[in-house]
Amino acid sequence: MIVVMESDAPESAIEAVIAYLVQNNFDVHRSSGQTRTILGVVGDVTEADVAVVREIDAVAEVVRVSEPYRLSSRRFRQRQTVVDGDFGSIGGERPWIAIEPIGFPEAEADQPPLSLPYALAAGRPFDAAVSRARTVPESLGALSWVTLHPNPQSPKWPITFVAREPSWGANKWIGAAERELARNSTVVLLEAGGEYPNGARTLEVAAIARAKLRTHLPIVVDVPTIAQRARYCAAVACAAIGAGADGVVLRVWVGAADALPSQPATLHWEDAVELAGRLRAIGEAVRK
Repeated sequence: MIVVMESDAPESAIEAVIAYLVQNNFDVHRSSGQTRTILGVVGDVTEADVAVVREIDAVAEVVRVSEPYRLSSRRFRQRQTVVDGDFGSIGGERPWIAIEPIGFPEAEADQPPLSLPYALAAGRPFDAAVSRARTVPESLGALSWVTLHPNPQSPKWPITFVAREPSWGANKWIGAAERELARNSTVVLLEAGGEYPNGARTLEVAAIARAKLRTHLPIVVDVPTIAQRARYCAAVACAAIGAGADGVVLRVWVGAADALPSQPATLHWEDAVELAGRLRAIGEAVRK
């Protein structure tokens, strides 16, 4: 942080501030000009430290210039975090594509209905199945389940997805992940879009770009929440991977072929499979 002293601050007041900072294990670099003395402070500065120094006599201003997060910062860890498991690889070389399957009986979620496509039973072409419930079954066919719930109860894969609230910028989003990392080492950022006054959502490409530069954590985009209608899902998903996101969630109908999906922004199986192929291609091109 930077401490700016009052223009008429006596030497005794300046020395008192320096003494306080040194006693609290900070390194202090003094710069004295004609009208102002500025103290550059190096160390593990907290909000409480800033507040206390502001109260000291003859202090005009305190500016915190250090990053508000450490565990999630690329300065803490340069290499991209990759979350691996039976659910696939989030943050790896290719996009992680998960489906939120819609259309099977909840009571039998741990056993795929006979009407599921063979490709789903074999795990192709997707990496995992996701649910918004707090607890999830073991698997759907060959796909392992993962929960998007902010407080999951999953003993096998305790991944925590930290969603960006509609009004948050990248810093606040990463800050929320920082707090979660203090409790759980397996954290993934979830982009759920900004929000217009009418309730419509928008994919925040800038938030993804800023987060990719500032944090090593993988980013997954919640396509159905942002798109809100099936016709927009492909555009949102392609833009997400093109912007550098590490994965997407697609809502896919796995019920009877002649039935209508029971939730919005749900893709038919064939459309989801075709989109997955496009997303893999975009991901390969972006990473070249």
